[in-house]
Amino acid sequence: MKNATVTIDYVSFQSIKEKADRHDKEQREREKVNAEEKAFVERICNCIEKANECQTAEQKQYYIALGVRAICEHWDMDIQENYGGLDEGRAPEAG
Repeated sequence: MKNATVTIDYVSFQSIKEKADRHDKEQREREKVNAEEKAFVERICNCIEKANECQTAEQKQYYIALGVRAICEHWDMDIQENYGGLDEGRAPEAG
């Protein structure tokens, strides 16, 4: 059946094509959502790792605040409304 020829009417072909197009669109949307979720998780993990590397509480708080900001951005939360008094800590000195 490698070289079989199949004949179908146009309506059946259109139905198959529409289902395939819908499947492709849903696949692209899933891939986009998965990429966004992966980037979010990597961002949170990076904040946690950096906080663990810091020596002072103020520097740890800086990375924790970045993580909280990432969470709020990811879930469209208002950081001011939910964490208005968030202590943003102090960024570590470069070097």
